[in-house]
Amino acid sequence: DEVVDRLVEPLLGGVYAGRPDDLSLAATMPALAAQLPAATSLLGAAMAARDAGARSRGDVDGPVFVTVRDGIGSLPQALVDGARADVRLDTAVAALRRVAGGFELELEGGTTLTADAVVLATPASPTARLLADVAPDAVEPLQGIPYASMAVVAMAFPEQQVAAGSGLLVPPVTGRLVKGVTVSSSKWPHLGGALRVRSSVGRFGDDAALQRADDDLTAAVVADVAELLDLERPEPVQTELVRWVDGLPQYLVGHPQRVAAVRAAVAAVPGLAVA
Repeated sequence: DEVVDRLVEPLLGGVYAGRPDDLSLAATMPALAAQLPAATSLLGAAMAARDAGARSRGDVDGPVFVTVRDGIGSLPQALVDGARADVRLDTAVAALRRVAGGFELELEGGTTLTADAVVLATPASPTARLLADVAPDAVEPLQGIPYASMAVVAMAFPEQQVAAGSGLLVPPVTGRLVKGVTVSSSKWPHLGGALRVRSSVGRFGDDAALQRADDDLTAAVVADVAELLDLERPEPVQTELVRWVDGLPQYLVGHPQRVAAVRAAVAAVPGLAVA
């Protein structure tokens, strides 16, 4: 129980905003799950998964964290520019229908678009709604995927040294508000000039903290982070809070089977795909 509370729970809570009692091992940690049948212990399976991963990578040395040169935020615009795409922001699709030669998308307000092919990269609930007539067998498994909400607070403090490396995860048993802290200025050396930190709040089935007003929630997160990092200069020079309502899908037990059912239903419709 202590290992779950202080190692497994903060890891899965930090990555998935979920709880280890509910999440699917096969979906969240497939490399570990693949080694369990032949292992004599959990530690042995973990070591075998590590070794298998090293073999697949060819033991190539390199940095733990990598990104594109101008930051990951530059990638969407580069894709748009390269594709010469017609991007329509804040445009909701009310319905999707199969028509001769392709698809018809009904936009809110009554406008329609026709397309040869459609990729749905929407959360499970709106995807289920849009596929109700086009791929009805995908609806039930999609509806079985719940979501967790969370908030992320980014902070800039005066430049100072911290001993947390690139960050830390926080076990819920500590009673802390935050789930984890990323020391972005240590993780990404090009972010110099200040101590830049990011922290997240919110777990599946527990969003009480997210009901707080923005200023109140931000102040509470800043106080938690300053204490966790033992900051000598704890007053931030800048903060920003972003809320992700229903932002993280929960890979509950049976999730791989749900995904397989969705993909099988969609594959039966030429020109249709989900992501």
